[in-house]
Amino acid sequence: MPTASASPKRGATKPRGKASAKAPPAWLARWWKVLLLVVLATIGLPFAHALFGEIVALLGGAMLLGFLLGRWTAR
Repeated sequence: MPTASASPKRGATKPRGKASAKAPPAWLARWWKVLLLVVLATIGLPFAHALFGEIVALLGGAMLLGFLLGRWTAR
């Protein structure tokens, strides 16, 4: 009589190799956020100024960029 451990389970799969489970390097994970902040500041702020005016661009940009910077640097 076969035991349960001798027969393979129906949903069992082989473990994946190291190449597929590899995460991006830590420096890359940090620097894409820096790049996003730079792009938002150099393109987003003038675009918001053209659409909504100076006050909205300054207040909105300060709030958005400050929020993003605070969230990304919080421990």
